[in-house]
Amino acid sequence: MGKESIWLLVIGFSFIASEPISNSTGAHFTSNSTEEVDYSQIESKFSIRNAEFPDEDLCSLIPGKRESLSDCHFRNDVQTFLIIHGWSVAGLFESWIYKLVTALFEREPDANVIVVDWLDRASNHYPSSAENTRLVGEDVAKFVNWLEELDYPLQKVHLLGYSLGAHVAGVAGNLTNNKINRITGLDPAGPSFENADSLWRLSPDDATFVDVLHTNTRGSPDLSIGIQRPVGHVDIYPNGGTFQPGCSIQNTMKLIATYGIYMFHYQMKVHVFSSKNMTVLEQPMKVSLFGTTDEGDDIAVTVPILMTNSTISFLVTSDRDIGELLMVKLLWEKDSYLSGFFSTNEFMIRRMRIKSGETQAKVIFRPKEGEFGLLTQGGDSVIFVKSNESTQHRREQRQHRLKHHGSFFKQSENEATADMTKDKLIFETTAITAEVTTKANTSS
Repeated sequence: MGKESIWLLVIGFSFIASEPISNSTGAHFTSNSTEEVDYSQIESKFSIRNAEFPDEDLCSLIPGKRESLSDCHFRNDVQTFLIIHGWSVAGLFESWIYKLVTALFEREPDANVIVVDWLDRASNHYPSSAENTRLVGEDVAKFVNWLEELDYPLQKVHLLGYSLGAHVAGVAGNLTNNKINRITGLDPAGPSFENADSLWRLSPDDATFVDVLHTNTRGSPDLSIGIQRPVGHVDIYPNGGTFQPGCSIQNTMKLIATYGIYMFHYQMKVHVFSSKNMTVLEQPMKVSLFGTTDEGDDIAVTVPILMTNSTISFLVTSDRDIGELLMVKLLWEKDSYLSGFFSTNEFMIRRMRIKSGETQAKVIFRPKEGEFGLLTQGGDSVIFVKSNESTQHRREQRQHRLKHHGSFFKQSENEATADMTKDKLIFETTAITAEVTTKANTSS
């Protein structure tokens, strides 16, 4: 799903008024009826997100354990959004999820935003993953029923599902004890669902209001990536619904055609900053991976955008099992013969986070030399080595901070600004020191 679809979704919220949101902060749950329900068969995870760290699984709601609601700061007086991903070739969350989390918090800063994680069932062959939508739908329905039994009003529940996730939302809506308020289908999957019974796919009967964006319906019925038939109260077909320029699903299909489903995937997240404001698009990179059993040299990657003081995320695919990842080299190639002719583009990097699609292991990497790595267009490779700092340690620090200080929008913006100011100050100090040293050496 491309950027256009995400913004169309945000705009689409104006089609129907949401339940008014109270400004009170208390959460009070009274029902004891959940003791009779067996939640042990639920495999899906319900990760509650916050505006400060939209891409981090900091806390999970566990159906049947009401203490998890207070532990994760769930509120029963505000809107709840459940985001449901689709088929995952690499076993990883795609970047659109974090963008959607951020967009939802921009609209409803106090909302409960939950990401439904069913990656284990979604990263199989497509027919198996499509069949698993029924099991995941049952999980989501049990979760919603649990909330309702604890006096949470279903008028505040909004499911948003992409691809197979849209049909998960449909199955869930069909199985809940009472009808939820709204389901938004983002390009519901076509294969196996175009002619399926309405009980096992998204349909208008699954919520009080069902709105659908069809963004990839090119091809014959039941063979197109997105479903062609109307499946909601309102069905929107942007650009005719056949194709959206910039949509990343085509790149995913290209990866499948080139490498097959079983190769090895690494999701890389890098925060870049600079002393000047700069934005460059579609930049060519070469990534080399070094592990305990093998290595992958000069893997070509195109990074969609590099922007000062931002976190970039991209996927690296290797045809080798390199084992435990120990070192990474990152090279920024020139994108034209004129690159660097008038000025040099460069960014500073302090930390790189890498998640393996196969093992789900998350590892932090730091520059091999110095506190910062200087990534220069057309320059030398920057080497990053595995850090002793664990993502679990960082998660515990963040949870401690959230517990004692809260998260939230303005606070997160202030903290982000403070972090960027700190990085900029360190960068400028380093640059000044280097300049003074150079002049001193030249004079001598």
